[in-house]
Amino acid sequence: MKICFLSGPYDPGKCGISDYINLLGSELKNHGHQCPHIAIDEENTLSDISQNLPTADLYSIQFAPFSFSPTGLSKKSLRGLASSLNGKNTHINFHEIWIGAYPNAKWKEKCIGWLQRKEIVKFINLSNPALITCSNSAAIDRMKQSGIDCNYLYLFGNIPYSPTEESKALKGLSVVFFGTLYEKFPYKLLAENLDEISKSLNIPILIKIIGRQRESKGLKEINKISKKLSIVISQLGEQPSKVISKEFQSCDLGISTTPYDILGKSGATAAMLEHGLPILAYDDGDTPKNNLFVMQEFEDQVFLLNETFVSKKLTSFFKKSRKPFFDGVAYTAKKMLEISH
Repeated sequence: MKICFLSGPYDPGKCGISDYINLLGSELKNHGHQCPHIAIDEENTLSDISQNLPTADLYSIQFAPFSFSPTGLSKKSLRGLASSLNGKNTHINFHEIWIGAYPNAKWKEKCIGWLQRKEIVKFINLSNPALITCSNSAAIDRMKQSGIDCNYLYLFGNIPYSPTEESKALKGLSVVFFGTLYEKFPYKLLAENLDEISKSLNIPILIKIIGRQRESKGLKEINKISKKLSIVISQLGEQPSKVISKEFQSCDLGISTTPYDILGKSGATAAMLEHGLPILAYDDGDTPKNNLFVMQEFEDQVFLLNETFVSKKLTSFFKKSRKPFFDGVAYTAKKMLEISH
């Protein structure tokens, strides 16, 4: 089968969508499928692409408003793409939907988001896709509120498993942050729970921070709190995937500062889950509880800071054997083919 991927600008290593297409495309190619990729850029505009779509059995549109246009609004060019896709076997995978769709959003975000939502709904109605997917609870909830039939498709991590023979010496509970430490995460509550776990197990807490930091306030906050509790922090910065995989294998707990309702859009969190790590996250209340979910394969690995007795639940989980590596890329490739037929 020929699967044509279409996305915003191609920037592997710096753009999660580009990395996603690379990994997914490679997996599909290993199973005999052709996977050409068309990227929007200055020399190949969305209007140009719409008028020159190659033949394919499936068109997989990897959509994010600000990836398709710097303003977040593609206007006529998006409608042109929709017209070109109409009547073709199309899959639209939303990495991002419209902004401002949460209770405390600023008025400017809500206004831009209203226009984006209107544009996205029109794009869907004009293109008439066979399949629409999102990776997280919040997006699916907002889509369904707008009358859009949307399916869940797992967004995998981008850290392949790298076998290691090193055995972990139990010198402390090793906690890892991977990716940006977002400011709005409740670091104080996290520190209180880590301190409780430390006292319960009678071992120190060791924190590792891996990856590029796009914000500084969260990093400053965790450093400040850790000093008060004498928690040792080491910053590893950006590392090759093999090093990150081995670090994950040597750690006991992962922390995701991405809100629970959009946890599914975090490739960093997915990478930690795939390596068998339990994850501590936080529910900020932006999406109704009855619409929240985690993929079934990881349900027992995700713990919420605002859950009752979360420290005791984690302490019990630490006694279990580590799960084997979960190949998220292979899983998503298989699911995508299943649901697109």
